[in-house]
Amino acid sequence: MKTVSRMIFRYLLAAFGIAFLVLTVNGALLIGVVLHYGAKGQQEGFFPVGKFAESFTRTDDGFAPAPDMEWQKHFAWAMLLGDDGEILWSENLPEELNHAYTVPEVAAFSRWYLKDYPVMAYRNDFGLLVAGKEQGSMTRFDFYMDNDILYALLSGVGPLLIVDLCLVVAICLILGWRGAKPLREAAAGIGQLAEGKEVCLPQSGAAAELAEKLNQTSRYLQKQNELIRRRDTTRANWIAGVSHDIRTPLALIMGYGEQLAQQAPPQSEQQKKAAAICTQSQKIKALIEDLNLTFKLQYNAQPLRRTAAAMGAWLRQSVADFCDSLGENYSVGLQIREPAGQTVLEADRELLTRALDNLLNNSVRHNPGGCDIQVAAELADGRFVLTVRDNGAGYPEAVLRNHSGTDDPNAPHILGLHLVQQIATAHEGEASFCNDGGAVATLKFAVHWYGHAETGQVDSEPDGLILFPD
Repeated sequence: MKTVSRMIFRYLLAAFGIAFLVLTVNGALLIGVVLHYGAKGQQEGFFPVGKFAESFTRTDDGFAPAPDMEWQKHFAWAMLLGDDGEILWSENLPEELNHAYTVPEVAAFSRWYLKDYPVMAYRNDFGLLVAGKEQGSMTRFDFYMDNDILYALLSGVGPLLIVDLCLVVAICLILGWRGAKPLREAAAGIGQLAEGKEVCLPQSGAAAELAEKLNQTSRYLQKQNELIRRRDTTRANWIAGVSHDIRTPLALIMGYGEQLAQQAPPQSEQQKKAAAICTQSQKIKALIEDLNLTFKLQYNAQPLRRTAAAMGAWLRQSVADFCDSLGENYSVGLQIREPAGQTVLEADRELLTRALDNLLNNSVRHNPGGCDIQVAAELADGRFVLTVRDNGAGYPEAVLRNHSGTDDPNAPHILGLHLVQQIATAHEGEASFCNDGGAVATLKFAVHWYGHAETGQVDSEPDGLILFPD
């Protein structure tokens, strides 16, 4: 709406400026024309007639003007009438005008025309000088006006101009407002589109084509939103149904598997198979939990229970808990470079633990022959950096391409790594994966303050390497 208001204001300002410019130019032109032709009229009209009449003198032959008058430049003919109407002197006088004149005839042509000849008369000592121009060379008016009316008209020029200007502005305002109405509707429609609402604009006026396109876009977006809603609802129902329906049989499988493993002879084939059933059942349970959690994180349905988490203590505890169930062929090393051990993050400890467990279990799961796992923490560029690396087989290249943003729908996908990415993103962090002599996963989180969550004291534990062997 602000954009439309600015557009209307600029339109009105431009219209007012154009009107003012036109009035100014017209006034200047009018003044120029009046001054130019007024001066020309003074040169060719009244003033020369007066000089011309005053230059007459009596001669032996009658009357004659001064030789240097050059009146022929201004008039086509001239005559001098006596008091009795007789012609005392003339030059270039048309034949039809060469006769005596009565008083009424003199009174008529002195203010109008003489036989369609525009004439000018001037009284001198000898009579009345009449000077005429060619027919059609001049337009003459002769009117009367009362002074009161003239003064009233002159005094009303200023108010009339103000009224005209107000009228112009009012017309511009009305036209601008009516012209901007479709644009205001279009702007409102765009705002509704941005909010995800349905738009139905009237397709009329100057913005009819724009309104039609907005309506089409709205219908398309509403259709897409409905398809996405149905897809998400179907996905949520499927995940919830699978999680619910598989929970009971999975619990039975795990229970019977543990019972068979306890009843089977030690180191027997039956005991190994039962242990494998338990292990794979735990993997299925973890996958279902990951599937539920990744869905909740994707649609912001998982609330983050942020608390002040001391990173040093959390890492030592998490790695120690993981090593309690670690196999014989695996070892885990933990290295905390200060002041990373003193760092406190506002984070969801359970989700961070889930991310770290997924990375550690991924190294174990994809290296059945054993490997060495190294967990390191440090501060770099104002961020807490957690790195988990192993010396095993590494990530498949297809998996790395998938996590780097490939559009291949057939690319393999590791749900645990995707969940790690989602947890990092939920904490305004980032996760990256690569191969460097084995699998390397790096998590980075912004650090806002340091110290222990409970005491506010700085962790004084020195740098070092902590090994968690079998």
